[in-house]
Amino acid sequence: MRSDWKQEIEAAVSRQDWDALRDLAQGGLPRVVRFLMGRLYSGDDSEKWRAVRGFGALAADRSVLDSHRAADLMRRFVWALNDESGSVPYGVPEAMGEILAVRSELRPVFLPILCSLLTQEEMSQTGPVERGAIWAVGRIGPPAGQQFPEVVKALQAAASGHPDPDTRQTAAHSLAAVTGGLAT
Repeated sequence: MRSDWKQEIEAAVSRQDWDALRDLAQGGLPRVVRFLMGRLYSGDDSEKWRAVRGFGALAADRSVLDSHRAADLMRRFVWALNDESGSVPYGVPEAMGEILAVRSELRPVFLPILCSLLTQEEMSQTGPVERGAIWAVGRIGPPAGQQFPEVVKALQAAASGHPDPDTRQTAAHSLAAVTGGLAT
């Protein structure tokens, strides 16, 4: 990758040119992943969402992100969710959800972890991380609700009674996605 790699990655992500991003990743996946990780934690929502979509674009192309590398990336995200990591995992659940939406073979290992953020007290999150986990299970859709019925209950509770209106709205959208729009 040329010395101006960061500008090239930034330009591709800003344009949401996922083909260009995948091409850049072919020549330097670690750099692209580092760049996206930095943007994932951004306070700027638009940067965060472009990074989330960028991870999804990389994961969707198995020639860029093979199963081993995709699983390794997901393990990094899981570590970021751990209190011992010392990080505040803004954007991490969203990136996990985006990857799991396009890489179903990773779901047996990582979907239970993602769902546990909403269903297990010791894993629960608050604020943007909780809202991100709610969005993520909605991004995965029916497989999340079918495999983890307790997620449907958690989404129902959040959609009807969460104190934050943005979280309630996100939960309602995710509930519809997870249940296939059926009344639950």
